[in-house]
Amino acid sequence: MSKLEEKKKQVIGLYGEMRLSMELHELGWQVHRAYIDEGIDFTITIYYCPKCKKYSNQWVRYAKYIKKVKCVTNLCEHCKETELQVISRYLQVKTSEGIATNKEDVRKFSFHPKIRYNMGKEVFYVWIAVFEGKYDKICHYYILNTKDVKKFDNINLPTYQITDNQKTELPIRNDGTVLKKGTAATGYDYSVFNKRFYNDFGALEIEIIKPEN
Repeated sequence: MSKLEEKKKQVIGLYGEMRLSMELHELGWQVHRAYIDEGIDFTITIYYCPKCKKYSNQWVRYAKYIKKVKCVTNLCEHCKETELQVISRYLQVKTSEGIATNKEDVRKFSFHPKIRYNMGKEVFYVWIAVFEGKYDKICHYYILNTKDVKKFDNINLPTYQITDNQKTELPIRNDGTVLKKGTAATGYDYSVFNKRFYNDFGALEIEIIKPEN
């Protein structure tokens, strides 16, 4: 890969992460970016009220001390009495523009996550396919927990996560539809990219809340 190609890859990677952070922020997540790339690109957090059983902002109360002042609390904005829990998610983000195919509206993408095994309910991949739009770039997001990798990749190979050739290749149409189909022989179901993973930001909100003592 030439220096120019490497630079373009870095730029499109940063662009995908910027667009993703904006989407997450609109959904109420706070986004924290890693300074050193060790496999996790973003840590995202959101507040949850165990009493109201829903996500919440911090309650802002006003008090008068000489003049009216604003005080940010650690309490739920709904019930105004329960301390908020901090829910965290850890994301590895991969962004690609793909390569051209013999169809104008289809490009071929290779996704190569650095961490592929089941890393627990808090660790997710966000794969971003970027297309040129009429006025701006179009981003399609495929969001999946690490446990779901086995649906489309063979994690039982003896070379798994040793060789850099372990990639998932997907032809994707410019509307975000993954065109690759699974086979009975492999048992893989690539339709999950359309049915389950596509723009599934709600998957990040799945949380098992422990009962209060």
